[in-house]
Amino acid sequence: MNPAAEGTVYPDVTFTVDPARVRAFRDVFGIDGGVPPTFATVAEFSVLPSVMADPNLGVDFTRVVHGSQEYFFERPLREGETLVIRTRIASIKHKGATGFLTIETELRDDDGVVCVARSRLIERER
Repeated sequence: MNPAAEGTVYPDVTFTVDPARVRAFRDVFGIDGGVPPTFATVAEFSVLPSVMADPNLGVDFTRVVHGSQEYFFERPLREGETLVIRTRIASIKHKGATGFLTIETELRDDDGVVCVARSRLIERER
């Protein structure tokens, strides 16, 4: 895991909070209405291939486990809206041979940040 990659910002991606996908997501969890807060993870996954393919990041994703997940909302997501997804490497730390990567993904509308999703990944030592 390359500490020099800290601060990398990936190209923005548009993401629609598609009602059919929201409905399918709700069905999995038995939720009746609204956009579940964890639906923000679907937006994160729209950018994750760019992060994983970044050779400068230097992460061996075969050795990665998910450490934690957090969401910070300014307002709930709305079905049908289109957001801009902006992802950056917030931090890279090492403790011994184990790497800790924090990825922050902003979901933005025309007024600013709607939600920040923060994922912490751990690259186990070799």
